[in-house]
Amino acid sequence: MTSSKPLVLFAGRLGGMLNVKYSYLQALRDDYGFAPCFAPQTHNDLELLQAAGLPFLRRCTADDIARAVAIVIESFPHESALADSPVDKSRVLQLWHGIPLKKIGFPEIASSVNMNPEKTRYLEQQYSGYAAVPSTSPWVTEELFSKAFKARDFPELGFARNDILMRSVTQRDMLGVDAAIYARLARHRREGGRVVVYMPTFRDTGGNFLEDGAMDPMLLDRLCARHNLIILAKFHPYVPVASFSKLQNFVIYDSHKDIYALLPLADALVTDYSSIYFDFLITDKPLIFFPYDKEKYLSKDRELFYNYEAMTPGVHVRTQDALMEALLRTCLAGEDPHAEARRALRAKAFARIDAEASHRVCGYIRDRLL
Repeated sequence: MTSSKPLVLFAGRLGGMLNVKYSYLQALRDDYGFAPCFAPQTHNDLELLQAAGLPFLRRCTADDIARAVAIVIESFPHESALADSPVDKSRVLQLWHGIPLKKIGFPEIASSVNMNPEKTRYLEQQYSGYAAVPSTSPWVTEELFSKAFKARDFPELGFARNDILMRSVTQRDMLGVDAAIYARLARHRREGGRVVVYMPTFRDTGGNFLEDGAMDPMLLDRLCARHNLIILAKFHPYVPVASFSKLQNFVIYDSHKDIYALLPLADALVTDYSSIYFDFLITDKPLIFFPYDKEKYLSKDRELFYNYEAMTPGVHVRTQDALMEALLRTCLAGEDPHAEARRALRAKAFARIDAEASHRVCGYIRDRLL
């Protein structure tokens, strides 16, 4: 790739945490005075970018990193295509991948849960030294990000991936999206069906809803078939879900693909401790929380920034029977008793509810990092 404009590297995944993906696509859409180039982490992403004719690096080298005036990531450098080369984090825009409910960074270090000297050193290094960590509101900046990270700046730009929740999907947005499932859900909604997304978080100390016996997808599949409901489930890559791939109404979404383009099609979200629920607040649709292992999670996996019940405005269930009842009440009967609390939290978490976060990210790069 040759250009007279300064190079900005976007290192992420097309189906990953997605703030990098949507910022990169915005940088291609308008001229911000720099040359955007994607550094893909997987061969599949490389092929998608190549087929779309978009600028990317086949292999990100130390020379590429040194040449870039700014680098955009959404996790840690070693978890991206930058892993093989040293990175000067003073040139890095860290588009962190969510508003945290569970403790991260320096508050996590101060926690007594699942912490040791080696992990402490690792977290101190990974959460320090960035040029900027964009936030979504003054509350997120003051209460969460500025405590979790050590960075020069915490501009309140919003999350680029949330733009897709508030505007029409474009052809480029579909990079990394399962188009067949997207089309199926859209058709299902047009025909009067309901859709629920289920996205639980990863357990640091192991375990999942299958191993723990908390959920039987086959039983849920039968419930959904009776009530014209589809549950779209996206799990961590380590969760063994191959045996459920043939179910008709409990649909497994590839853990490596972008699900954000599908979230506007959902009538409700089911989760536990995942930051996905903060983003879903933007849709103003009901939340169902299924923290079946709350005591174990809080004592063995992670402490939370806040009291769980106070910060999760939605129906709370702990068993599959209660979950099924909540699905029917929410999606079929239209019950939404937590709407007011949900909107109050949305107002705290997001200073601006618009589809301009990716534009603000690119403008920040232009104005502050070039």
